[in-house]
Amino acid sequence: MYERSLDRPRRDPFDALVDVLAAVTRYDILLGIVPIAFAVALVAASILSVSTGQAMFGAALVGVFVVDACYRNPPVDQESR
Repeated sequence: MYERSLDRPRRDPFDALVDVLAAVTRYDILLGIVPIAFAVALVAASILSVSTGQAMFGAALVGVFVVDACYRNPPVDQESR
């Protein structure tokens, strides 16, 4: 059994990346900040003389601001206005 390729035109990977990045919204970026904040907090706790709990508290504060931006002021569909 052999796989048969589809007769689709090849798409440039750079064009696909540009399309994905163009579709990113403010809320996607905010939600991406949360895991980055926790990763930075873990690195900071290991490098600096800060306890892990204190570093996680700082990352959790970043998460609170994201909750405010996403849930208290949720994204609104522009077509519904």
